[in-house]
Amino acid sequence: MYKNKRVTVVGLGVSGFAAACLLKEVGAKAKVTEVAVNKVILERKKSLAKKGIAVEVGGHSEEFIKDSSLFVVSPGVELTSLPLKFAQRNRVPLIGEIELASTLCSGEIIAVSGTNGKTTVVSLLGEIFKKAGKKTAVCGNIGNPFSAVVMNKKYSFFILEISSFQLQRIKNFRPRIAILLNIGPDHLDWHQSFSSYKKAKSRIFLNQKADDYAILNRDDDCISSFLPRIKAKKIFFSRGKEVKKGVFVKNNRIVANLYGKEERIFDLRKAVLPGQHNCENYLAATAGALVVGISPEIIRKVFQGFHSLPHRTELVRKLKGVYYINDSKATNPDATKSALQTFPAGKIILILGGRDKGCCFRSLNALLKKRVKQVILLGEAKEKIEKELKKSSVPISKVNSLDEAVTSGKKLGKRGDFVLLSPACSSFDMFTDYKERGNVFKRAVRNLS
Repeated sequence: MYKNKRVTVVGLGVSGFAAACLLKEVGAKAKVTEVAVNKVILERKKSLAKKGIAVEVGGHSEEFIKDSSLFVVSPGVELTSLPLKFAQRNRVPLIGEIELASTLCSGEIIAVSGTNGKTTVVSLLGEIFKKAGKKTAVCGNIGNPFSAVVMNKKYSFFILEISSFQLQRIKNFRPRIAILLNIGPDHLDWHQSFSSYKKAKSRIFLNQKADDYAILNRDDDCISSFLPRIKAKKIFFSRGKEVKKGVFVKNNRIVANLYGKEERIFDLRKAVLPGQHNCENYLAATAGALVVGISPEIIRKVFQGFHSLPHRTELVRKLKGVYYINDSKATNPDATKSALQTFPAGKIILILGGRDKGCCFRSLNALLKKRVKQVILLGEAKEKIEKELKKSSVPISKVNSLDEAVTSGKKLGKRGDFVLLSPACSSFDMFTDYKERGNVFKRAVRNLS
């Protein structure tokens, strides 16, 4: 399929590097073009050079890409990028790294998308599948590229976390099981409108057939709007209502009704992960596991032992009766809402801010008024956030660094309070990613005397 084909990979991030290595492995004449120059990029360039893969860094040039018969584009590459404009002008096919890997995949694909909860659900499913003895790779947007594992014959299942950026560039990608958790405003700086963002998310079902499975959140109105276009068998999960075919909550238990009779799966009072959003994550993971025939006993065991992932409502420390919570992964207002509903009302000191992704922060006002005693703002978006949160009537202070925010939280906190980093913004104004932001928060908290 790719042997001797001239393929240019656009972007030398984690997925671009993996795509280039995969293309070399299957005999393509691969090269990579990258606009950035830094230590990590130069190390990857050196590594690829040893494999005989040409790389240009520090910008794109037509001279370098002009002989390409296919472009593989990394997530996040702008439509205005020179290689993309060149491809459009010269009618050269263009795909994403997920599409590339899927064309070479001999196992079954389970794809998970949604605005929030993706990483938790793919991690839960990965643990369940492995405990059930299934040879499984957890990959995709979680940080382990699909292209890096797809040729490993030991895997029969590939559980993919997949973003809206990745879904935008699929063509024939067809998951056996597609799970859509929820849709809320996010990445609107990229997608330009909420409508475009929803359309990108719905593409997870684009190529599914009647014998595939679509697992959907019955409580999410945004998802309901495109149900008629889904060809796969629909399995619903719901926290708020019983569903005819699916998984739901009844008497504080997860109950499944997939095969004509109800079956108790898990007592939510034994759940380790807090919050209503994690209840939905348990439901989605249950549905995904049951569809492939995994027993409720295995699901139960995994749920009872699965602890919170780093940077997701993660308890960092309790100091003088004050809890410090790292929820750096909350990069949009909906994620922050979930965190606010997890902790006691009136006890939360909330650290908000970072780089705005085009989201509206007014949607936080009602919850802030009910649950938050103080907001601490930082980052590029702090002025915008301050204006949009005025109706909450919650006291707001502004700081210039995360260390200062933690120090301020300590001064304000009383016994039983929660100093919560749940920024509702991306981290790119001050940090490499949400992980670095979370780690800086954790270090600042541990340094408190």
